[in-house]
Amino acid sequence: MWIKNTEGKPDAMLTFAIISFAVVTLNILLATVGQISFSGNEIQFETLDSGAMGVYLTATFSAYVGRRLTDKHYSGPEKEPKKKDEPKPKKEAKPKVVETEEILD
Repeated sequence: MWIKNTEGKPDAMLTFAIISFAVVTLNILLATVGQISFSGNEIQFETLDSGAMGVYLTATFSAYVGRRLTDKHYSGPEKEPKKKDEPKPKKEAKPKVVETEEILD
């Protein structure tokens, strides 16, 4: 029933975000057409207020992103993301031992 996220798990917030995006996009497309007439019947499409569309999309997408960040933050150490800023440990150079005979030759 739910769309699966990148981890392969069913995700209700991702499903809601995609549906809300589709509804707003469909509304914009239908409002661009304005009206459709066929067999003497007319269907008119009016736009949603841009503020209402913005609030609708912002609420759904921020809920989705917030949940994803919370899941990533509170996942166990086995799922902890690798830190890119940590420098790799340097290998210590071993001093070369030179025999005294090699120096004299």
